[in-house]
Amino acid sequence: MGSEEIKNIEVNRSDIFKWVVSQSCFDPVEKCIDTTIYETFGDHIRNSKTNEYIEQQEDYVKFYEEMFQLKNLAPGMTGGEIQRLCEELEEIAPKFVYL
Repeated sequence: MGSEEIKNIEVNRSDIFKWVVSQSCFDPVEKCIDTTIYETFGDHIRNSKTNEYIEQQEDYVKFYEEMFQLKNLAPGMTGGEIQRLCEELEEIAPKFVYL
């Protein structure tokens, strides 16, 4: 790992829901960081200024796997079902990221 900093984040279910149902183009982690510099991916965050790929912790990777899975299933689900799963995702969301 390089000289990345740790940034505490707070992902909320509302931002998860908006991204899952495509009401927001920013995913819930992106809402917590500077999107003019950083871009989120399933297992890393890219610094677009330095083009550095910053590996993330296992909780981040697991959260993204679950969130992408929900986004794929959401079209066949009710709003209430999606909201309940967003609450569960909020509980497993990473508390910090490396930048």
